[in-house]
Amino acid sequence: MILVVGHKNPDSDSICSALVTEALLTARGLEAKAVRQGELNRETQHILECAGVDQPELCTQVAGKKVWLVDYSDVAQAPDDIQHAEILGIIDHHRLGDIMTTNPLEAWIWPVGCTCTILFNLLQLENVAITPSMATLMMSAILSDTVGFASPTCTDKDKQAVEALATLANVDDLDAFIKALLIAKTDIEGLSAAELVEKDLKAYSFNGRDVVVGQIELATLDQVDSMIDALNQDLQRRCDEQNLAFAAVMLTDITSAQTRLIYTGEWASKLDKHQHEGVLMMANTLSRKKQGWPWLQAQLGE
Repeated sequence: MILVVGHKNPDSDSICSALVTEALLTARGLEAKAVRQGELNRETQHILECAGVDQPELCTQVAGKKVWLVDYSDVAQAPDDIQHAEILGIIDHHRLGDIMTTNPLEAWIWPVGCTCTILFNLLQLENVAITPSMATLMMSAILSDTVGFASPTCTDKDKQAVEALATLANVDDLDAFIKALLIAKTDIEGLSAAELVEKDLKAYSFNGRDVVVGQIELATLDQVDSMIDALNQDLQRRCDEQNLAFAAVMLTDITSAQTRLIYTGEWASKLDKHQHEGVLMMANTLSRKKQGWPWLQAQLGE
């Protein structure tokens, strides 16, 4: 049995791409099962309901197993015992991380907006039939990761994939589909500060230390005005408990591409020069992958 596992704190792409990779490997005649490393967010729950698909089984231990990794190649985002598993393949759209393997592997890493865009092309390449459910999963993940094509990570390949998948998914009104998806993406009602930070938190190794950077996608920054202190406190708690050098969360207004950065840790002072009246705003910033994290690496590396 091959386990297909997305990253910790799974987002929609990591869940959808795991499910579709399971189908790809099954079509190759292999026994595979999609699994997840954490609880689903509201957007992903919405997507699975639209697709009529059950959520993958929770699995945080893979020692002794054969695995495929989807939507990441960083050790910090993998199961904690990944060094004791055999990695057979990687499908990802981020920078190449620090995963090491003992044996040769199959790897598909493309500079596109979503892992599911790569999977759509692989399915076509291998002449694997795409069901309406699979099409809904892939289309939704692409629209989520590219924020309805608004993100700078979006490429022509992403747009072409969605155009083809919308037909296969029997979606006649794509604009209405995107609107419903973005409403689910920005629904944070009732979530605590810790739940918000955890919602889309990624860990990185940088200059010999561990850091975390989260992102909360919002319809308006006003949604979290009353929670700024609590968010700061939660980030500090993570630094203290996990010996992190830096912890941050990007509060991103997806309608205006304005991001407010909340941050703390030993390296926090490196960013203070970018504050205005105690607030650090990042203009025209929607993407953590292509904008937020590269900028932070440049600042923290000074």
